[in-house]
Amino acid sequence: MSDQEEVRKLADLRQWLEDRIKELEEEISLNKQMMGLVDEQLKRESFVKAAEVPVTPREEPKEEAQEEAVVAEVSETRPLRRQRDNYLIANAYVQGDTVTIVPVSDVVLRATTPPFKSYLVGKVLEGMKQADADAVAKGKLQKGKEFSFDYKEEGGRITKLVLTNYNDKARLNEALNTTLWTFTKMLEKQA
Repeated sequence: MSDQEEVRKLADLRQWLEDRIKELEEEISLNKQMMGLVDEQLKRESFVKAAEVPVTPREEPKEEAQEEAVVAEVSETRPLRRQRDNYLIANAYVQGDTVTIVPVSDVVLRATTPPFKSYLVGKVLEGMKQADADAVAKGKLQKGKEFSFDYKEEGGRITKLVLTNYNDKARLNEALNTTLWTFTKMLEKQA
């Protein structure tokens, strides 16, 4: 094969590679657009209205009955699902400026399992609480509107996590995403 033929073949190969890269870049762009549409549709359809939350009638202690009353008044329900397999870990019930996160019945989460106290409570939630306390002290936030949280346990098992005065959607999303990540890590450590 002569040098000219080899140069021509290399030039043809280069052109083919350029065309192929352009095709793949267009395909990636189209796939990203489709993923955006799918994400939007998932956001619209993944939230369950309070009226659609199934409530099974049974005799319950007074505190659980009060919790069901809260669930019946929620404005939004957000399922917290593990990313890798879509496994439902908990449901977040948003009511006004309060969100109550309740692990599903077959999920056992213990407050003693890391990183619940060290990360979620100690850094994230306490950090939000301190930021709001500073904002109140500086007059940037009205007293009584500062973030607070509490969690309940029964037999060492977390039954609910209540976040009050999250104050905006971005903070709510941050709290829910961090809680989901923490709960996922806790399940991994317990397995």
